[in-house]
Amino acid sequence: MPWETADSADAMVSRLRSAAGRGRALALYSFMTPHLAAVRREVRAVRRAAPGARFLAGGAHPSADSEGTLALGFDHVFTGEAERTLPAFLAAGAGGEPVLRDPCGGPGDLEGFPPFAAGRHGPVELTRGCRYRCAFCAVRGGTVRHRSRASVLAAAESLLARGRPRVSFITPDALSYGDDLAELEGLLGELTRLGVRPILGTFPSEVRPDRVTPEAVGVLGRHCGNRTLVMGAQSGSDAVLRRLGRGHTVEDVERAARTARRGGFTPHVDVIFGLPGETAPEQRATADLVGRLRRESGARIHAHHFYPLPGTALWGLEPAPLSDEARSLLLALRGVGAEDGCWQAQERWAWRIVAWAGAGWIRTPPCARSTSPALSR
Repeated sequence: MPWETADSADAMVSRLRSAAGRGRALALYSFMTPHLAAVRREVRAVRRAAPGARFLAGGAHPSADSEGTLALGFDHVFTGEAERTLPAFLAAGAGGEPVLRDPCGGPGDLEGFPPFAAGRHGPVELTRGCRYRCAFCAVRGGTVRHRSRASVLAAAESLLARGRPRVSFITPDALSYGDDLAELEGLLGELTRLGVRPILGTFPSEVRPDRVTPEAVGVLGRHCGNRTLVMGAQSGSDAVLRRLGRGHTVEDVERAARTARRGGFTPHVDVIFGLPGETAPEQRATADLVGRLRRESGARIHAHHFYPLPGTALWGLEPAPLSDEARSLLLALRGVGAEDGCWQAQERWAWRIVAWAGAGWIRTPPCARSTSPALSR
């Protein structure tokens, strides 16, 4: 079955009508929660214009809210990893269950599946799954699987042959590959000997601050083309970090930023404001951390505003108001080019998502943890 991409509703309708004349017409969508309203409008319009098509959804939001996604007008929702469920569905022909899940949670071995889409030039998937379960994050655990060195090298060689020597990677924890720093250095060394310039430790392959050591920074410095390390601090309050389940401290963040700077990297630090239950003193602690990171390590700041995601431990809780002090700090940093997050858009998304849940567009019930005093105060 040929697959075609569509970059607009009109293009989707055209392709579906053409596919209907050749047999089965399927519209596949993958989307995140902030895209919900746009997807809802588009699916309704495309359904009217191409009534014979079947609509399939997957990705972050449908995986967390299968019932709500079906109510948007989709016929089938693929939750979680779909490398096995989607081919099985296609082979079976029309029909099938409305919600399809891999009973094993996804393939135990990634070797049989390409690390990026055929014909595209995206980052190479290095690791899938995360052993941490941060309360705000939609990834929230899953079996950690690393691609073999041979698989990563083959993908990099393919990109190199297409004139793309700079190869970036997708991983939730850039310094975790093989659970051994020597294994990571072995991979990066082989890539550089091929003529590849790896890009690791910056989006979409950030580092955890508790993994940033002089040895790790040395490995990245010897082999990688980037000179920025993106690390998630999230808060300047140890109490908030404990509530989020981050598994590191504020001291770890400051140490990591200093280590990165000494190793020739600019630390680029993520922080989140507006977390549910966050108090004014806790927001001030994050603002104070930002100031110290700027003064002591020359860090750039990537600021986020919390927005609730179905399926996370904080789902069902509203954002805390952003203090005037925090808002002024972020605007001042933006004014001098020291902050580059999308916190203003995320603040708007946060309240839209709360409204969408209230309107019944999102049907995932609050996580049991979201009602605990440790998270919601």
